Amino acid sequence: MACRRERIVSSILTPISLWKNFDDNLPLLDSVADISTHNGVTFERVRFSGRDAGDGRVVISGMVAYAEDNAAEDGVLIIPDSRETIDEGLLELFAKNGYIALMVDIRGEWEGQSLYTVYPRSIEYANYAKAGRRLNHVDDSADKTAWYEWVAVGLYARKYLKTRFNCAKIGVVGIRDGGEVAWKLAYAGEFACAVPVCAGGWRSYSGYCKFGGEEPEFNEERHRFIAAVDSQAYAPYVRCPILMLCSTNDPAFDYDRAYDTFSRINPKFISDSVIAYSIKSNACIGMKSVKDMFMFLDKFVKERQVFISKPAELSVCVDENSNLVAHVDIDGAGEIEQVGVFMAEDCINPTMRDWMRARPVEKDEDCRDFFLDIYEKTTILFAICYVTYTNGFTVWSKITVKKLSGAFRNSCSKSRVMYSSRSGSDCFSLADYADYSIAKTFFVSEDFFPRVVERGDGLKGIYSPCGLCTYRLNSPRFMPSPDSLLKFDIYAMQDCELEIVMTSVDKGVKYALCMPLIGGMWQNVVAESKLFKNSEGMALASFSEGLMLTIKCTAEYAVNNVMWL
Repeated sequence: MACRRERIVSSILTPISLWKNFDDNLPLLDSVADISTHNGVTFERVRFSGRDAGDGRVVISGMVAYAEDNAAEDGVLIIPDSRETIDEGLLELFAKNGYIALMVDIRGEWEGQSLYTVYPRSIEYANYAKAGRRLNHVDDSADKTAWYEWVAVGLYARKYLKTRFNCAKIGVVGIRDGGEVAWKLAYAGEFACAVPVCAGGWRSYSGYCKFGGEEPEFNEERHRFIAAVDSQAYAPYVRCPILMLCSTNDPAFDYDRAYDTFSRINPKFISDSVIAYSIKSNACIGMKSVKDMFMFLDKFVKERQVFISKPAELSVCVDENSNLVAHVDIDGAGEIEQVGVFMAEDCINPTMRDWMRARPVEKDEDCRDFFLDIYEKTTILFAICYVTYTNGFTVWSKITVKKLSGAFRNSCSKSRVMYSSRSGSDCFSLADYADYSIAKTFFVSEDFFPRVVERGDGLKGIYSPCGLCTYRLNSPRFMPSPDSLLKFDIYAMQDCELEIVMTSVDKGVKYALCMPLIGGMWQNVVAESKLFKNSEGMALASFSEGLMLTIKCTAEYAVNNVMWL
């Protein structure tokens, strides 16, 4: 008898149909494995049970932190990235800001780790290392993906916080993949607010730049993923205010599409929601946004009176003198501390975009107009503005994208000089951010950011203990010719080693050049591309290949006059 093949038709679920029957009423069966106290914060390693998978229940591993002198009952659930786990430094940060913080592991079994969330065999794909296609595809149904299991962990974690600590209100903060989970929890759970960090959906568009003119082809599987997994599908259904924290130049996060998700937020909560960008933090969240996060949590979890302005609005126009300018429209309800505008030119790939500070028309912190001193051959302008109020909260505009043609009085010609000390802290951002940030994500000190310092003979240069990196060589204004030489001046406080790295952002390949430096004197460095070698000994063909430049030194240093010869 011939076998008859039947085509299995999978239904396309939505956020509503996916979560309408989820049951979190099973007992928690919780226990405390370990308790320790340091820096005035108590940490508890905890375990509790999650959903029943049929062949057993998920056993969730987490850590609770709270300040010893904190009598509050305000809770925050923290979901890490799927490739990371519990971070005590981040828990301490939330505890010292007055919260009972619970961070749970979602990545599951991991080499070298003894404490992790245990997923039964039938859903072992919830372990990040075993997720396979169930991470970025919905081959069968959305409830058969790693995402479904991670959200289920979050729902039981919320129950744990509420049951054990009697938290009246709970906020959720999610980092990267954990931020995508936070979007889903903002609908599926009962949270006072949600803070997705470097997470805004559109994973189905990975590899396609928003302004690149191409879009992926969609089949039935892609529609299943978009409808029930991608976070932009959850935005219209969220049941609490949202604070989106976005970083630029993050290869794992498309900040160009973030506002597309923000604009879809449930109309009931959009007026209380905020989107914020961290520029020059290189895939991390800067201090302004960290401050926003805690003020946002204070407003909606602790129910404090916190003024949050409406988003700023930016418009681009030509003034009466034929200058290209940006005008910032501001909510007049609050007292303003600072206004600023960033711009970038012609770089379609958001990861490689070089953001420059725009020049204010007047030397006034309350100035609303800024010169957009673009390169004379720029065809696409990207611009964004921020407004910081005296209470410390910073609001941002959406990214304005404008096609340009014609001549402007304040246009600039091509430049061989990427950086000089006259540029202040512009041009460079942080290199080794993971080693200096909390949970590889949050900066709580300005000490690590690039700053101008004086070194030998009173000469100035730029310095950061994290090392310096720039995408400026991708900007048409500063782009080198194929035979250019890289040149810069550097001062090291003592004898040390200098490492210069050219990273091909698209290919993820690094080409390095190392050399000794003599301490206590300014030195001139000149290098051609073929001196930079990858791990296999292959030389860099030229400097014009979509590269990120990184400069690091094993001693304190200063860098100046970075240019092409």
